[in-house]
Amino acid sequence: MRGEVIGINTAIASRSGGYEGIGFALPINTAAGVYNDIIKTGKVTRGSIGISFNKSDDPRTTAALKVYGATEGVFVASVAAGGPSEKAGIKMADVIVSINGQTIHDGDQLIGIVTATPVGSSLDIGVLRDGKRENFKVVVGNLAQIFPEEFGGGRQETPSQSEGTTVSFGMTINPLTDRQRETQGIKEKGGVMVSEVDPGSFAEDVGLERGELILEINRHAVNSVEDIKKIQATLKPGDPVMFRVMRHDPRRNEWSSVFLPGTLPNQMH
Repeated sequence: MRGEVIGINTAIASRSGGYEGIGFALPINTAAGVYNDIIKTGKVTRGSIGISFNKSDDPRTTAALKVYGATEGVFVASVAAGGPSEKAGIKMADVIVSINGQTIHDGDQLIGIVTATPVGSSLDIGVLRDGKRENFKVVVGNLAQIFPEEFGGGRQETPSQSEGTTVSFGMTINPLTDRQRETQGIKEKGGVMVSEVDPGSFAEDVGLERGELILEINRHAVNSVEDIKKIQATLKPGDPVMFRVMRHDPRRNEWSSVFLPGTLPNQMH
């Protein structure tokens, strides 16, 4: 009524593909924060305390909270190795119940507070551990650096992304370091990580997704970018292609093997 902008349209769910449907808007406070970050530093940086957790509406979350003596809060499913929470002393199975004295009801609230906190700032985080309340001072880190495979999509923020190799399947891939394998719990040897999938490409058509580990193509082991290029050189339009990949299930926090078949189109990106 005052003529103020409260949100910016960003997406629509439409059955017809037109303007009719359910619209989604970015809150103006978030947009303003992004604007200010870009003006000050030329990029957007989001904060993280280096933990993962299940969604609040996941039945396992409710059960976990009850087991650990809490009715609300955020159950810490895992802690990133070398991340802010691990350095501060927060452990897996802790229940985060407050930040800077403010009661934390669920994960969405935690994300809102942490991502809006400048990197390098400290947060006083209260947790329940073995039924007892403990407090930790956690220094907020850069989300893209703590979880590069999941949130390091910005080419300005992640050197590994810009150094990825684009192959004609329509994807960008990167080799994995030993530390990345350790922090992500990848036990399989070899493989390369998909860091980006081009829209409308063959890779998207067969179901490849960002963050997956390609182990084989047509039963040939893949351990490097060169391996994929060599396999690619033997293929022609109309040939069948089978990818064997490892896909991560965040709900179970485990990796599983998946086969993705397809037939090469006449033109590949």
